[in-house]
Amino acid sequence: MKKILLGILDRDGSLLVDSGKIPLTRFTREEAKRLGRRPLLAESGQAGRLFLVSGDLFRKTLYEAEILEQVSPLSGALIKALIKKGVISQDDLLKNIQREQKETEPLQKLCGLVIGHKKRSPGAVNESAGITEFDFNDRLSVMIERRVKRVQVQRIYRRTYRELPDDINSLGPDFVVSLHCNAFNKKASGTEVLYYHRSLAGRQMAGVLLESLVNQLYLPNRGIKPKTSEDRGGYLLRYTTMPVVIAEPFFIDNDQDLETAQSDLEGLATAYAAAIDEMGALA
Repeated sequence: MKKILLGILDRDGSLLVDSGKIPLTRFTREEAKRLGRRPLLAESGQAGRLFLVSGDLFRKTLYEAEILEQVSPLSGALIKALIKKGVISQDDLLKNIQREQKETEPLQKLCGLVIGHKKRSPGAVNESAGITEFDFNDRLSVMIERRVKRVQVQRIYRRTYRELPDDINSLGPDFVVSLHCNAFNKKASGTEVLYYHRSLAGRQMAGVLLESLVNQLYLPNRGIKPKTSEDRGGYLLRYTTMPVVIAEPFFIDNDQDLETAQSDLEGLATAYAAAIDEMGALA
């Protein structure tokens, strides 16, 4: 059963509550046993502020942690008093928060979520696992769409690469995230995000997405990379009329990179969703 904790988010991925410091992780208990406990880090502007956080509290660690909403000190004191007196239960509080989030957060911006490549031309592949770039991102895109809260998402599938910019332009999203995976020599590793070299908004969005993906995967940070129309991926970046970023979160032909991504697909989808929500404010 999930608990709700009230405390101050720390930069190290913990929550400061009345009884002390509680480490936060998106992992379940079983995943943490196998993979180690990766902290759920506060986003920019969250550290040092009072938040309601839900999760599975076990031995002074909050597993499957989810940051719900920021509250004022006065509201926090009132919530504590209501729970202590039995006026409201933890379960009721969680349901009320989720309902209010749906009602009060308008879906204003539209994100075009492009699944890189297509079934008959699936892109890069991990031969040992038999997983293609298209299949990985096709599954992931559905998980991302379900987690985005403040932006509308429309998944986009490629007919042909040449037609893709026109297809996107006719849809008219406010910004675009194209899902890909890198590949090179089965040894290269890391996370990078591409953007069009003349797009200031694209550069800002690439930085937001890169930070979220790096904080989730803990792979080498290869940075944000400006591209011209002649570079790989540049045709899509150049001929769309809105900001576009191309995500290359890991090298799919590197077995360790792929294992890292697959070990917590829900966490990866959540990292994408959180970045898309933040990018919506920049579009």
